[in-house]
Amino acid sequence: MDSFEKNVNYKLVEKVCHSSHSCTQLIFMIHLARILCPTDYSATSDNAVRYAVEFARKVGAHVRFLHILSPGTVPEKNEVTPELLSAQSEEDDSLPENFSRVLMDEKKKGLNADFRVLKGEAPKVIAEQANSWGADLIIMGSHGRTGLHRLMMGSVAEEVFRSSDIPVLLVKEQAAAKIITD
Repeated sequence: MDSFEKNVNYKLVEKVCHSSHSCTQLIFMIHLARILCPTDYSATSDNAVRYAVEFARKVGAHVRFLHILSPGTVPEKNEVTPELLSAQSEEDDSLPENFSRVLMDEKKKGLNADFRVLKGEAPKVIAEQANSWGADLIIMGSHGRTGLHRLMMGSVAEEVFRSSDIPVLLVKEQAAAKIITD
């Protein structure tokens, strides 16, 4: 089953046209149950997190927040639970306090979410996590770098966007003004 078939439920509907002729219309219904939101805790990533929270709230989806560390910095996998969030030591900076607070507040409001810390090359880890978890959408920040800076630094968002079979929503740094919360 390809990504289109997985993410879009479609059905054929018979519709009677105004001219009394019968015609067929294909109606698409997009099913979004799992949203993956990678974060590096930057301002741009924070915008994407806010988009993912609001998007998930509107469509009733589960959000998986994902932070990727370079190899050699932490254990390979770490699932963050409410108990781990409250017991986190000050030396462990893998989950900043402000992110932890936002995540816990949103979960108290009914957001269905979890958080993972994984190790590896960001684009590969994002793609692997999206595929293995069965994500329907990836929402991530894009710094919008251009020119030489982009050439030297590369773009995780661009690589994920180009290589993913799953739809990707890129949230630019300037998007903060467009985020409206209830």
